[in-house]
Amino acid sequence: MAIDNENKCYTLNKNLAMNYVYARTATDVFYLLDFFISKCGCCCCRGRRSCKSCATNTLSILSRIFVSLPIAQIYAAGGMNADLDPFTSKYLFITSLQYTLRIYYIHDWLKRRPIIDINRVERWVRPILGFVPFILASHLFGAFWYLLATRRQLHCWELMRHNITYSDPDTGIQYTGMVYVRSCASNPNETYPNGTNISLWDDLCPVKEADPKAFDFGIYFYALQSDVVSPSHPLLQRVFQSFWWALRNLSSFGSNLLSGMNTLEIFFSVLISTTGMALFLVYLNARVQESKDRSNKLMLKEKKQLMKPYVDLWLSKYYLSKDKETEVTRKKKENLKIVIMENIHKLKENSDLDVQNILGILPRKDKQSIMLASLEKVSVFQTVNEKVLKAICQRLVPLTYTEDSYIVQEGKPLGKMLLFIQGTAVTYSHGETSSDSSSNKCLEKGDFYGDELLNWAFKSPSFSDLPISRTNVIAQEKVEAFAIRAKDLKSICFKFWWSFSREVNASQLKQHLAASSIQAIWRHRRARIRLAACYVKPSSWLRRRAKTIGLTHWNRFVVD
Repeated sequence: MAIDNENKCYTLNKNLAMNYVYARTATDVFYLLDFFISKCGCCCCRGRRSCKSCATNTLSILSRIFVSLPIAQIYAAGGMNADLDPFTSKYLFITSLQYTLRIYYIHDWLKRRPIIDINRVERWVRPILGFVPFILASHLFGAFWYLLATRRQLHCWELMRHNITYSDPDTGIQYTGMVYVRSCASNPNETYPNGTNISLWDDLCPVKEADPKAFDFGIYFYALQSDVVSPSHPLLQRVFQSFWWALRNLSSFGSNLLSGMNTLEIFFSVLISTTGMALFLVYLNARVQESKDRSNKLMLKEKKQLMKPYVDLWLSKYYLSKDKETEVTRKKKENLKIVIMENIHKLKENSDLDVQNILGILPRKDKQSIMLASLEKVSVFQTVNEKVLKAICQRLVPLTYTEDSYIVQEGKPLGKMLLFIQGTAVTYSHGETSSDSSSNKCLEKGDFYGDELLNWAFKSPSFSDLPISRTNVIAQEKVEAFAIRAKDLKSICFKFWWSFSREVNASQLKQHLAASSIQAIWRHRRARIRLAACYVKPSSWLRRRAKTIGLTHWNRFVVD
């Protein structure tokens, strides 16, 4: 729509409206595709989402449907009549909401883009793409400003038409209030009948000089004064002028807008101001976050370079030695190194690269591979199958002891078994003499301590009689070890007792299993008696009936 201020009429360019409909429809195709993609994603994940996730996904699908609706096309194709002025406010609200969601989805897409490498020229692409929401918002508000300016001009003419005089050429009688705003005819002189004094509209609706007392055009005055809404200017100039007006006021947060008393105009000004501030804060936050991420990426890169030799040293100590490496083990070692380097950022600052910290940042699968490699070196577990070793790995706890610290103290219950993987420790007893030094041992990498717990786990039914340590174990240097607690060891031994038959005395194992079976039968018998006591005492007829039928799982309680 365009306003011919000279002839006081409006024009509708149907070809332009149809071109707009085609261009807008082509743009909506992308949002429609986004809707179908999100719908397919919802169908694929059906049955694996919680109720909250399903509700969120449903809301996302509904918003995508709303974004792809052809609201502007419907208005452009069938609602561009001057008598639909009440629809303008609804159209403004609905389209504003639609474009707000579009800007949100564009920003979300930009946010999900990977961080561009700082060593490339493309590092400037992301900040430039950050202006896309600004451009889209400027296009939206510029179009609204143009539309509302034309509506404001037509509204003024409609209000002041009662003051326009019409003189009948035949009778010479002068009438007022008989003139209505019309669409421009092919011949401008034929738009209004002869004798219509349309020049009065220039004084009643002044657009050359602002006169709020006559009629206040507010923020639309510039569009009418500069003939932005006039068909005398090329379309491209009018589009760019509207775009520039919106971009200028968005960037200044609407500080230059001097609105009138019209409610829709005030709402439009507030919307421009708040949108400008929101877009600026979002853009600033994105740039700050990108700078922070880039800085963290640089620091992580430097940290990886510094920690790389320490990781190689750690792998040589705790995983596989080079003299025993094969092609398979070398690949495992390289894969583990890659995993450690990918998760090295989880390591706290100034932390030592020991087993406790390394296992704390690794995934569960890689933790298990390290523990299995350590367990396979121990003679006690060399005859145990892999299933049992994996069960043990789930209960192993990495421990670190400082130099000269007590690992185990003499005379105290032995609550855990230890597998030394780094460092040196010494065992000694206070009661030994110089001639009896059998308890003096040096525990190094690959040594095992606490095998008394293995026999205890099969023999003892409770934790009240844990074996007492006969020696002290003290760390000579920093010691790293895997530990399994007595409670966890007992549960594993009961679950996989046949795997430990070679490591435990066979007669002791048989005695223990026999005693355990008798105890289980006795407990089952006691449970049946307590259950039978809960029933009502049967009558003599019921007892005789149970005896004639024979003993069953139920009536044996009656017979007993």
